[in-house]
Amino acid sequence: MPPYFFRVEHDLLRSESFKTLGGSAIKVYLVIGLYSDFGTDWAYPSVRTIARQAGLARQTVLDAIEELIRNGLLAARKSKGRSTAYKVVRQMPLEGSPKPSTKPARKTPRTVPPSLRGTQETVLDSLEDTLETDLNSLEGLAQFFGRGGPEVRPKPEPGTKEDAHSIPIPGTPFRLSAEGRLVVAVDLQELLTNQGIPGHLAKQLAAQKDPEAVAKVLLNALYLQSQGKLQNGPGYIRAGIEDGYELLPQVATRLETRRRELEAHLRKAETERAEQNKEQERLEEEAAINLVIESLHPDDVQELVRQAVSLLPAPLVRRNPTLSNPFVRAKVYELACGEPLS
Repeated sequence: MPPYFFRVEHDLLRSESFKTLGGSAIKVYLVIGLYSDFGTDWAYPSVRTIARQAGLARQTVLDAIEELIRNGLLAARKSKGRSTAYKVVRQMPLEGSPKPSTKPARKTPRTVPPSLRGTQETVLDSLEDTLETDLNSLEGLAQFFGRGGPEVRPKPEPGTKEDAHSIPIPGTPFRLSAEGRLVVAVDLQELLTNQGIPGHLAKQLAAQKDPEAVAKVLLNALYLQSQGKLQNGPGYIRAGIEDGYELLPQVATRLETRRRELEAHLRKAETERAEQNKEQERLEEEAAINLVIESLHPDDVQELVRQAVSLLPAPLVRRNPTLSNPFVRAKVYELACGEPLS
């Protein structure tokens, strides 16, 4: 398996924005890049994770993020009740070129067919700005729907409960939950408008239709478009939403594979948490035992060891009837305190 990497353009390194960055901002930029999705450049690490990875204080990380946003190197989106999402901004100007404004003009990527053009990239200048729908990443979507299956890449860092139990669908603004439900965290009306649906109809559909049902139709449309089989994107989307199209078998199969990946990831995380909790309990018990033993007179300890050895099953103490035996230590603690370990 090839190692993960984070692309840094030469134009960025030559830019005036990069020259003015502080060391902390550069470290934060690289850490966020480490967690970014290869297809969309969106990343979901928590501030705590960034601070730990970069060796910085929490406030230093927050200040560095603001610096990166001011310099147009990072986009960020904060939603109520959810962790902040960050996007590494590409195509920085060469040295001597004028700096981009905080709200650059939208550009339509040539790789996106007119029938399915998504929301174009926008540099966000605050944590409260809106998230781009990112439907212009047909390259990432093609990778997801390709014969090879989803590309292996770093998983978003768990943040809130919703983030920790869902996984992004490459090339789309949607996420998939562990239960197999599609999670929509964008403005549906704007999303539909960007797909060529008239504004008044987009508003009506967004208000009346289940967001998950809309997401299913859009995923179908994106799949058909990636296969070159969709001639009238807006017409298909409108008919699909109004008639309640279900997921195409090819799309459903890929989503199920993605869901199983998330399920396996969650099981692994739960196992790791259980092991960490068990180890923490062991350390706490050992600390309690040490505290009690150290407070006793050596003669008392010797007597308690004798009693412990006599009370414990022979197989547990035959080879090591001393205080270094963990079973003897635990029994000494119980005899000294009059209560068993939890």
